[in-house]
This record gives sequence, C-alpha cells and structure tokens, in this order.
Amino acid sequence: MFTEDEKRFLDALEAALVAARKSPAVNITRMADKALSVRSRHGYLGKIKLQGRKTWMQYMTSLYNAEVAENRPLEEYIQLLKYWVRAA
Repeated sequence: MFTEDEKRFLDALEAALVAARKSPAVNITRMADKALSVRSRHGYLGKIKLQGRKTWMQYMTSLYNAEVAENRPLEEYIQLLKYWVRAA
C-alpha cells in the first residue's frame, strides 16, 4: 500500500507527533496523482507526493498560507514535518 519512502515519512510523522505530545492518529487519503493527503482530528496537515519522478510536499505556514517544497530528498521533507506537527 505504501512505498518505502512513504513508510519512512509516516513513521517520522508519528514520532514527531508523539514527541510533541499530540495524538499520532491521522487520516491518510491516497489522491489520484498518488499523493497522500493527511488530516488529524483538528484539521488538514498537508499533502506529500513521494512516488514518481517529481516529488513535492505541501504544508501550512499559517492559517491561510501554504507552501510547497518540490524535488527535495526525503530527509528535507522530514525536516518540514514541524509545520504539520504545529497544525496537528
């Protein structure tokens, strides 16, 4: 169901949520373009696409602003998890 990179990313997300004393329960939806849309019980966290040639991650920087990081190594996407944890 998940690729190795997706598993590593989701494991890092769970660890970051637990470290921040937040619930690690998230809802993951596979989009048509093979991206993952991730929500917590408090709302939208972001989207990430790790399959294929082009990769990207969307994250909220404030209530109404989103940023997109494109074609970065997995480790850089994991570093950006702080924005997802803040929104969780």
